[in-house]
Amino acid sequence: MLKPKLLREFIAKSDPFFQQSAEALEVYVTEGQVIATGTASNSFLYRYKLNVLAMDYPNPLDNLALPVMKWVREQQPDLIFNPEKREAGIRFDADILNNDAADILIVLQVTERVTVDSSSGKDVITHLPEPKFQPK
Repeated sequence: MLKPKLLREFIAKSDPFFQQSAEALEVYVTEGQVIATGTASNSFLYRYKLNVLAMDYPNPLDNLALPVMKWVREQQPDLIFNPEKREAGIRFDADILNNDAADILIVLQVTERVTVDSSSGKDVITHLPEPKFQPK
C-alpha cells in the first residue's frame, strides 16, 4: 500500500505544526480488504479506511481538511467527483480537549489498484495511478 505514506508526507509538508511535532500525526489503516479482480491475472484491489489522527491539534479543522482535500483530489478523486462516494467517503471526528487543542480523526475510504504481470515467468507488481477525473 502506497497511499498511507503519501498522505502522511503531504500533510506533514503542508502544516508547520506537524513539521515541529511529527509525533502528533498518525496515519494508519483499518478495515482493509484484498479484492481479486476475477480475471486470469493475479491482479487485485486494496480497499481500506485510511485514518489520519492529529493529536493535540492547535489549529482550526480547516488547516487539516484543506491538505487532505488537495491530496484526495489527486490520489482518490472519486471521493470528490462521484456523488455516491463523496457522501460517505470522507468523515471526521473531533475530541475537543480544551479551548486550544483537539484530537481530530479524519477517515477516508480509499482503494489502490494493483496489477500483476506474470508473462515473463516472474511476477511484476505495479500500483496503478488513479484515473484523472474531469469536473463537469
